[in-house]
Amino acid sequence: MSFAQVARIIGEELPASAYKHSAWWASDLKRTQAVWLDVGYMACPLTARQVTFIRA
Repeated sequence: MSFAQVARIIGEELPASAYKHSAWWASDLKRTQAVWLDVGYMACPLTARQVTFIRA
Protein backbone atom coordinates (compact mmCIF):
# COMPACT_ATOMS: atom_id res chain seq x y z
CA MET A 1 0.00 0.00 0.00
CA SER A 2 1.10 3.54 -0.47
CA PHE A 3 1.40 5.72 2.59
CA ALA A 4 -1.34 7.90 1.06
CA GLN A 5 -3.68 4.88 1.00
CA VAL A 6 -2.92 4.15 4.66
CA ALA A 7 -3.63 7.79 5.52
CA ARG A 8 -6.99 7.64 3.69
CA ILE A 9 -7.98 4.47 5.55
CA ILE A 10 -7.13 5.84 8.98
CA GLY A 11 -8.62 9.24 8.17
CA GLU A 12 -5.58 11.35 8.95
CA GLU A 13 -2.12 12.13 7.67
CA LEU A 14 0.81 10.00 8.76
CA PRO A 15 3.43 11.76 10.87
CA ALA A 16 6.67 12.87 9.23
CA SER A 17 8.52 10.11 11.12
CA ALA A 18 6.55 7.46 9.17
CA TYR A 19 8.17 8.80 5.98
CA LYS A 20 11.65 9.32 7.43
CA HIS A 21 12.19 6.33 9.70
CA SER A 22 11.38 2.73 8.80
CA ALA A 23 11.43 2.00 12.54
CA TRP A 24 8.06 3.80 12.78
CA TRP A 25 6.57 0.76 11.02
CA ALA A 26 8.23 -1.76 13.33
CA SER A 27 6.03 -4.61 14.46
CA ASP A 28 6.74 -3.91 18.09
CA LEU A 29 4.04 -4.03 20.75
CA LYS A 30 5.75 -1.12 22.54
CA ARG A 31 4.94 1.19 19.63
CA THR A 32 1.49 2.62 20.09
CA GLN A 33 0.93 3.21 16.37
CA ALA A 34 1.40 -0.48 15.55
CA VAL A 35 -2.35 -1.18 15.54
CA TRP A 36 -1.88 -3.58 12.63
CA LEU A 37 -0.58 -6.05 15.21
CA ASP A 38 -4.01 -6.03 16.87
CA VAL A 39 -5.54 -7.49 13.71
CA GLY A 40 -2.77 -10.01 13.01
CA TYR A 41 -0.51 -8.20 10.53
CA MET A 42 3.13 -7.15 10.39
CA ALA A 43 4.21 -4.05 8.49
CA CYS A 44 7.16 -4.21 6.11
CA PRO A 45 8.11 -0.81 4.68
CA LEU A 46 9.41 -1.17 1.14
CA THR A 47 10.35 2.39 0.28
CA ALA A 48 9.87 5.86 1.76
CA ARG A 49 6.25 5.78 0.54
CA GLN A 50 5.21 2.10 0.33
CA VAL A 51 4.44 -0.53 2.96
CA THR A 52 3.33 -4.14 2.75
CA PHE A 53 1.18 -5.68 5.46
CA ILE A 54 1.76 -9.40 5.93
CA ARG A 55 -0.57 -11.72 7.85
CA ALA A 56 1.38 -12.82 10.93
